[in-house]
Amino acid sequence: MASPQKLYSENREEKLELLKGLTLGQDDAGILCPLSQKVLIVWGEHDKIFLLEKAVELEKLLGENARLEVIPNTSHIPQLEDSGQFNNIVINFFRDLS
Repeated sequence: MASPQKLYSENREEKLELLKGLTLGQDDAGILCPLSQKVLIVWGEHDKIFLLEKAVELEKLLGENARLEVIPNTSHIPQLEDSGQFNNIVINFFRDLS
């Protein structure tokens, strides 16, 4: 696995251009619509690409069915940095659905 520093620095300009074009989940006016289904958002506490404040904002925009889980001491790829915690979060999310 590449180090976080390498992940952040390689192809930085290309990644920034991709981020500028993100519109997933937005309507024509650029407003994020609340979702009717349950949504799990898993975020790394120290993500330097998408800051934690964005996760909190996203949770609010998605509505009451969104649930934010922050994995401590991880950055942009928490599913690799702490796979055990990530898996527990996903398993608990699915258990809560049933």
